[in-house]
Amino acid sequence: MRFEIATALLFLAACGAGDGEGLNQDGQPLGQAQTSALVCGTAGVTPPVTVLPGSAIQPTFASIQANLFSVTCAVSGCHAGAAAQQGLRLDAGFSAGNLICVQSPRDPTLTRVVPGDPDNSLIIQKLEGKRFDGAQILGDRMPDGGPYLQQSTIDVIRQWIANGEPTQ
Repeated sequence: MRFEIATALLFLAACGAGDGEGLNQDGQPLGQAQTSALVCGTAGVTPPVTVLPGSAIQPTFASIQANLFSVTCAVSGCHAGAAAQQGLRLDAGFSAGNLICVQSPRDPTLTRVVPGDPDNSLIIQKLEGKRFDGAQILGDRMPDGGPYLQQSTIDVIRQWIANGEPTQ
């Protein structure tokens, strides 16, 4: 528990303030164009979920929201509120609509979460600091300035995406 608190505090200190770019007045992303009607048209369909044994955080949206997004990402100056960086609000009630099948405002060829495809999901590239094809990632690795998430935590997010990103 102390590690998680220390990580959250360090992340908060490393994060720069956002300006709300890419968000409408309700905090939702502007122009939620879908990457692929085939992939993103099925967002919200709940496939079977693979659960990782022995992990406090599970590959479910609710677990990732409660154990990661709400405590590490959705903090003042980072990905919370109307001034969220890159229009990416990760506070409860906003994160799914800002992640799933939403294109990056900085590069519309990149999608934040592509259901069933963690390698092509920008969130994984940002968390791992690399792309599966070896190309440069867009912007900086997250959390900005570190400390970075353990690979086991990123693997839970990968599994959630591979499961088709069920939101239940």
